[in-house]
Amino acid sequence: MRFARRRRAYGEYPNLSRTDVISDGSLMLCRNPAKKAFGDNDAFLISSDWDDPDELPEAFAQVEAEERSLATKHAFAWNPDFGYLSPNPSHCGTGLVVQATMHLEGLHIIGDLPPVLSALTALRFRYSGYTAEGVTNAAYIFRIWNGSTIGLSEQDLLARIQRVFTDLADQETAARKVLVEEHPLLLADAIERALATLRHARLLSPTEYADMLSPIRLATIMGFIEGITRERIDKSLRRHLERPVSDPPSSPEEERIRDNRDARFAEKVNAEFANVRLTDRAKELLS
Repeated sequence: MRFARRRRAYGEYPNLSRTDVISDGSLMLCRNPAKKAFGDNDAFLISSDWDDPDELPEAFAQVEAEERSLATKHAFAWNPDFGYLSPNPSHCGTGLVVQATMHLEGLHIIGDLPPVLSALTALRFRYSGYTAEGVTNAAYIFRIWNGSTIGLSEQDLLARIQRVFTDLADQETAARKVLVEEHPLLLADAIERALATLRHARLLSPTEYADMLSPIRLATIMGFIEGITRERIDKSLRRHLERPVSDPPSSPEEERIRDNRDARFAEKVNAEFANVRLTDRAKELLS
């Protein structure tokens, strides 16, 4: 999970930008040779990275240039009714897939996340969160991508995808601003509850820890936290959300082993957050 340098500022608060919401953006064209049997995956994935939705036309131009070069050596599988063909049905058509990771904690706190996710589904976008150890959608970090590449030209599909990612990032940014201006106690409560758990929990699983870091990350972006850096939080989120998921305990002995693990982990986290506090500026704005 790689969050980009800050670029496009919104509102009066520091660091409110699309690139604080979006990470790991990639744009791919999926292509397969016409004269070769399909395997389990696409034969060619031509990709480019992006940080802000405004960069998507440039990213597409890069992969399109690579595709033209590749086309001089390979004839791609094509059907006049379906477009480019793929072993993955959702890649048939243009074969254009755009995806990114998005942190939607602000929308969660104000209660707008469920309808936003439903709207994504209605627009034929897909999303997946991190779920493990009894925590669903941990940290409210989602991988989001277009679920269909058929029915539109590449340029029209790209414009539609760009609009969706831009709107979603702007909704999250607006939610963060609304929290400070209209619902400061909601934000303060989310931050303080997370800090209390991180300072005092006796048992804490790695997934619960990542979930508690979500409002803390939001607070560091807004300049409301002292004692820990955003870079340190991002590193911890990446490490704990991407770790292999273990099976639930199936015996009392396995439960004891898990609890001992969580107790040792909680002790380390308690020490890590012992001196993490809201800044004076945050106390003034969120009181």
